[in-house]
Amino acid sequence: MTLPNNSLVLATAVCLTAVSGASAEEITVSSWGGFFEETLRDAIYPGFTEETGIAVRSIAQPADEAWLTQLTNAARAKKAPADLSLVSDEVLARGQSIGLWTALDAQAMPNLDFLKDGFVKSDDSGIFAVAALSFFSTLVTNTDYRAEPPQSWAELWTGDWDGKLGMASSTNSGLLEIAAVTFFGGYEIMQTHEGLEQVMAKIAELKPAVRLWYRDEGQFQQGLESGEFNAGMYFHDVAMLSAMDGNPVASTFPKEGGVLSDAYWIVPRDSKHDEAAQKFINYMSKPAVQAEMARVLGVAPVAKRDLMDLSEEEFATVSSEIEPIRVQTEIHLREGDWLADKYLEMISR
Repeated sequence: MTLPNNSLVLATAVCLTAVSGASAEEITVSSWGGFFEETLRDAIYPGFTEETGIAVRSIAQPADEAWLTQLTNAARAKKAPADLSLVSDEVLARGQSIGLWTALDAQAMPNLDFLKDGFVKSDDSGIFAVAALSFFSTLVTNTDYRAEPPQSWAELWTGDWDGKLGMASSTNSGLLEIAAVTFFGGYEIMQTHEGLEQVMAKIAELKPAVRLWYRDEGQFQQGLESGEFNAGMYFHDVAMLSAMDGNPVASTFPKEGGVLSDAYWIVPRDSKHDEAAQKFINYMSKPAVQAEMARVLGVAPVAKRDLMDLSEEEFATVSSEIEPIRVQTEIHLREGDWLADKYLEMISR
């Protein structure tokens, strides 16, 4: 038996150390499941690993309410189900109100300067969230039923849809805001119970034409593609992907604007990988990465428009220059159960 020489022993030790170090450099990132998580995992995250050497373990997270519950329970046990998570406005606000998120260091994330104004969230303790992407809900139609695109959200109420509308059943889908902007001049009417009841009464006028108040987005998509539904409100990015697959689906930005929602990166307070998480957020904020996400996911970028190489056509595919309608998260949180109960009563009766 021949013993290895000192050089070989040293080389082997260095190699093992490198492998051990690489395996230690891993973060778990959660996002919405299905095509979305799979595309991030396969098309976006490898670039981060190549640039930083930090591996990404990508996992799918459940719907917002269930995920917030999991994050809250994990925090009580001083654990983090992921080192980074993609969350909606409402989950962001509710989690921040009970101290679920880690404060981040702006100096560790210089690429935040590339983001549009308002997309870095902070309080007295520092930054607690950074925008990852935006996404629109628009007026979608089955083009076999109607080839001409609608021009206004009002056409949901005035158009002939043969009793085949599909509308989301959740109070924060944006339908309240659509009705407020389209028929009442803006969000001011939503500040009182009386005003909200007027808006819900307007939405109730849709009921004879609504075949389905959906919770399962996939059910509505399949029905729109097959002709079971002729129109409705749906995610622009998913509708565009459906159309590109050859389905008779069109997505239109009405003159009042699409409903724009944002998603944010947060770091749960018990994550053990804060520094790596900040490197990840810094990478995801690069204009080139934002542009690539727009191309492969169909989401609206949050980087400044003039810093990205998106063509006019590419930008128009995922976004719009029309002033968007915004879900009034503060009102939804403030009114909470009252609004949810009234909305469900309106749909059900």
